Amino acid sequence: MKSQSLLSVTLAVFGIVSNVSAGPVSACLGHTGDSGFTCNIYETLADGTPSDISNIFSFPVGQLVSSGFVVLLEAPGADQTDPTQWSDVLHFIDNGAGMSTTGQLLSSGCNCFPTYSQVTGAPNFFMTETQIGTGDDFLDSTAYVSGLNTFNIFSAAPDPIPEPASSALLGSALLLAVAYTRFKK
Repeated sequence: MKSQSLLSVTLAVFGIVSNVSAGPVSACLGHTGDSGFTCNIYETLADGTPSDISNIFSFPVGQLVSSGFVVLLEAPGADQTDPTQWSDVLHFIDNGAGMSTTGQLLSSGCNCFPTYSQVTGAPNFFMTETQIGTGDDFLDSTAYVSGLNTFNIFSAAPDPIPEPASSALLGSALLLAVAYTRFKK
């Protein structure tokens, strides 16, 4: 009985650890050869956990962007005044001087979208979300280009991707369960 309890606890721990996963994290990198930068922006927190509100990411040191919003629309011709037609909002956070050194992606489902009046009261840009045809928003990105800067917006949370060590632990747990069952017989 004691060994069965130990086995149950061991399998539970292996099962919990095997579900650990992480996705990519929003970040920006400066270009080589010019003063621009490129940001890859994902629906994840700073630890890679999928979220409808991304981590706040910083632009490269010394780089400023006009504060405001980039609104992705679900479909061509969607009503810009209707937030239910918005897919995502990229917020360039105002540093108090009308400029931004950080950004954050807000996605439908977070109930955190700015109002239409907030968006139209600040510099903004409306564009249709890009769909390449794969149907996987995590692979498809919508590029917003401003001067030398590019913001690649991946507008869906990634599917959890098991880490290699977690997969190995799950395999070990399954082998242990099979060995225990055979040993008992």
